Amino acid sequence: MKRSLADRIEQYLKVLIERSEDKQIEIQRSELAETFDCVPSQVTYVIGTRFTEAEGYFTESRRGGKGYVRITRYHLERNASTGRKELLTFIDELLHEDALTTGQSDLLKHLVSDLFHD
Repeated sequence: MKRSLADRIEQYLKVLIERSEDKQIEIQRSELAETFDCVPSQVTYVIGTRFTEAEGYFTESRRGGKGYVRITRYHLERNASTGRKELLTFIDELLHEDALTTGQSDLLKHLVSDLFHD
């Protein structure tokens, strides 16, 4: 069965990510669109729908002539007590460095606690 263009772009990006040492790639939409003979908005669609946080990806982009899309694969282990403790400690450090307000810190701690809840 023939795979869709979106499936092929997704698979291509996932292979690149898995082959990278730090599980992160940086691409240009226009170059990838040229590779797959499509418009850049098709690439944007694939990234926006198939590389989500729920799927374990973090994406960031910069538009323009020198723009890029950076896709990072991460693994968050649910119910891992060490992961929970590390996150709470990190939040405390951010609060101490005035990178977060008390309200933001409390919200993040609540979210972390909820994330690791059985």
